[in-house]
Amino acid sequence: MHLCTKTNKMKPSVFSRRHIRTDYVQLDTGKCKACWKCIEACPNGVIGKIDLPWHKHALITASDHCTGCFSCVNVCLYGAYSTMDGMKPMAEKQRERLFKSFLTNNLLLISGFIMILSGLTLQLGFHAGGPDVHQRDAYNIGNSSVRYEEIRLIDTSKTILNFNYADWSTIHKSVIVLFSLLMAYHIYVHWKWYKEVIKKHMIGKNFQVFIVTVLFLLVAATGLIPWFIDLSGGNSVLRFILIEIHDKLALLLLVFLILHISKRNRWFSRTYAKLNNE
Repeated sequence: MHLCTKTNKMKPSVFSRRHIRTDYVQLDTGKCKACWKCIEACPNGVIGKIDLPWHKHALITASDHCTGCFSCVNVCLYGAYSTMDGMKPMAEKQRERLFKSFLTNNLLLISGFIMILSGLTLQLGFHAGGPDVHQRDAYNIGNSSVRYEEIRLIDTSKTILNFNYADWSTIHKSVIVLFSLLMAYHIYVHWKWYKEVIKKHMIGKNFQVFIVTVLFLLVAATGLIPWFIDLSGGNSVLRFILIEIHDKLALLLLVFLILHISKRNRWFSRTYAKLNNE
């Protein structure tokens, strides 16, 4: 009886069809190049791998867990995954999800570019440079709150590209809000992926993604909190300290965003081609 129970719980043979297909997708192991992107992309832990020195390819190890999200189909560069016959309604849902993902990522790119441009304009065009006589005198003011206000006093008559400081500040704050909403939606859509990566201790392989996420959260917080402090008439010293931190973190975020986008430029071109060919 013990042997029978153990046999029933054994995983099916490597040659079983359950290891190359689910109800939604099928895997052509001959096309697999063992890049393991499908394993990282799968939110439900459906895909495993054979990783021998002489034999490497992905393998479906939990077909019952597949929900038809088609992340494996979308991420595979070699066409090893395809949808099962009769899955046209689900394929349409896949195309809809792909379009939403493509749209969200492009809006993130555009809003992120405007956010960085406006932030650099504020920092380099209005905040940077040696202090004038009025600002140098401000260092002798005893009240720290007033001193910070005077040191960072902006020339409101100055314009860059026909926009003054208030205009650039409004643009920057508005785009921060838009970018934050898009990023929150992006994290929400990929929340299962985040949980699976943490659960399977794969943070090291996705270190750059987590760094970008954490940096974004810090940049958004240090950018929005001073805004709320200013609206409420709160502590000026704390507000300007947070702004200084925000400026430095934003430059670091810019570097990681460039790296993040450069590693995914092929995804944008492939997704654009897919959406246009269907």
